[in-house]
This record gives sequence, C-alpha cells and structure tokens, in this order.
Amino acid sequence: MVILLLLLLAFPAIAEDRLEIIAHPTSPRIVEGEMIPVTIRGTYDRKVALERLLVLPSDRFDWVQLEKDDWREERIDGRLRIVFERKLSLFPRHTGIAAFGPVEHEMTVIGQGSQREDITVMSHPLELTIAPMPLDPPFHPVNPWRFAARELTLTDELSTRPDRLEDGQTVTRRVTLRAVGALPEMLPPRPVVSENWLITFAAPVERSLELTPDGPVATAIWTWQFRPETGEPGVLAPVVIPFFDTKARKVSSVTIPPLSIGYASFRSAEAVSGATSGWASVLALVGGFGVGLFALTRGERRAGSILRILAARWSPMPALRLRRAARRHDMLALRRAAEDWLDAHPERRDAATPALAELDETIYAGRPLRHGFRKRLRG
Repeated sequence: MVILLLLLLAFPAIAEDRLEIIAHPTSPRIVEGEMIPVTIRGTYDRKVALERLLVLPSDRFDWVQLEKDDWREERIDGRLRIVFERKLSLFPRHTGIAAFGPVEHEMTVIGQGSQREDITVMSHPLELTIAPMPLDPPFHPVNPWRFAARELTLTDELSTRPDRLEDGQTVTRRVTLRAVGALPEMLPPRPVVSENWLITFAAPVERSLELTPDGPVATAIWTWQFRPETGEPGVLAPVVIPFFDTKARKVSSVTIPPLSIGYASFRSAEAVSGATSGWASVLALVGGFGVGLFALTRGERRAGSILRILAARWSPMPALRLRRAARRHDMLALRRAAEDWLDAHPERRDAATPALAELDETIYAGRPLRHGFRKRLRG
C-alpha cells in the first residue's frame, strides 16, 4: 500500500480534457425570446497548436458570439491547465424543453516530445426549460409581435417644427429604437402611417447590431417624410411599442408621441379671419339694415339676393383661400378658390378668363404657371 501511494505521488494522474456549456440565466424562469448568457468552457492539459470549435445547428435557438475567444492558463487542482472560453448570447425561439449543442472542439495538440496529435473533445448539450412570454397589457392579441429586452429606449427627432411648416414644406421624422439584450430582427416592423390629409414617404428601415461583453444591442431606425395634403392641421396618434422587460420581469412599453402637422399659413389665415370677423359683423349689420329698407319697397325675394351678394363681396375668406392655395402650389385648390373669388366679384370674370385658361393648361397639360396669377386674376 505504501508503495502504491508513492507511485501515485510520483506520477500524478493525467487530468481529462473537458468541454462544457454553462448557462448564466438572469432569472429562474426563462421566457421565450429572452437573452441567455452562455459560456462554452474547455480545460485542456496540453498545449493547443490549432483548433476549431463547431456548434451544431439548432432550430430551437438563435445565438450570437459576443467577443473574441479567450485563451489563458489557470491553476486547477494544483496544476496549470489551458483554459478556453467563448461568450455567447442565446435566444430561445420556442417554449418547452429546448437543447442547445452539443459543441465539438477539434484541436491539434502538442504532447510529449513535441509530438502533434489531432483530438476532438465534445460537450454535452445544454437543456433549458423555456416559459411562454406573458401576454399582459399593453400586449394585444390583435398585434402578434412579441419581443424581450433588458432595456428599450426611443428617441424622436424632427427636422423642423411640424405644426408651423412653410407652404409645400416637408418635415422629416426619425424614430430610433434601441434594445439592449435583443437582435435586430427581433425588433417590431415600422408602424404604418396613413392619413387622408397627409402625404407620407417612408424610407427603408435601418437595422444594426452592436456586440458588447454584456450582450448584443439592437437598433432600428424608422424615417418618414410628411407633407400636409391641404394645409389644415392634423394630429398623428401616439404609437405604443410593448416589450417584455427582462430586468423588471414584466411587460412594459415605450411610446412614439403624438405629432401635430400643419402649415403656418393656415393658422395665419384663421387669425386674420378672426381679426376681420368684427368688421364683417358691422358690415353685415349695415348691409342688413339697407336690405331691410329695400325690402319694404321691392319685396323680400329681391332683398335676399342682394344680401347674399353683399355678404360674398365683403367676406375676406375667398381672397384668403386664393392666397393659401397659391402659396401651397395646389393647382386644384387654386382653381376652386379662383371660382369662389369670381363668384364674389362677377364684374371681373370676363377680364379673368385668360388667367383661368392659363391655370387650366397648368392643371391638364402640365404647363408651368407663371408668377403673379392672383394679380392677373384680380386685375
């Protein structure tokens, strides 16, 4: 027995090469789509000259390597060993029991006498139980998109003030969604913006991935260009983007805020209309008094016609609509506004015929409209 012990001390047992997959979940209950930090760790007793790690494909997980492989020496059980580590982030695609791996490490090692030898070390697969993602509000059954992240931030950038646009001006909206602990393809699609009063152009979605030691960071950038159709102000409704917060372990959300869009000229026209409403009332009162006297002698039907003519002639709105349509370069609205103005000033219709013909050629033949159309129309 004493001789056996002396032999064991003189010739220590050769440690076995070992390869394993180690999970570091942040919660005992892993949900579908949640990031799972994983380390593939190998410990070897011989120097490694060449190596290749093979991760067998799996339809149960998406995964990404976070940084370069780490090779170092460590003293384990009193002996120096070669340690290999690779950091991954796994993302389970389905619920239930899911297996990742096994992985194989093919190596050329240097043994005694500097002899090279090809070996393969294989790990056991990693088995995990995946729970379904909670469907708490603001998740909604109508919207099936679900994703998880440790942190989600949203920034909303505008090229100019959207509710004070110059006539014909376009505002660019750029929304950036940044998710820590997610992959770019997991982020939701760009929200659809469609309003009858708004012309919308959506640029292609920009997606990117940043790898950090703590996990991947996914970014999606949504860009729109908006131009009002009529100039009348409108409001885009807020958009709620729900996600499962893996840090707080609950469903949370970020929100694209509402957006008011309109031309400054429309608000200016409303202000002018309000300022002139007092004078219009006085004129209407005087006109009504005159028409009332006239009605006593010529009859009510004739008086009503005169009242309508006076109201149309003295109202500032036809001229304001004409000006606003011209500034927006909206030819159809300009044609309607021109007719309204001529209805209020019938004595100008014959003289305005060339200007109307020029406008019709612009609308139907695509010819450019010369400057000074309102001046030629009104004389």
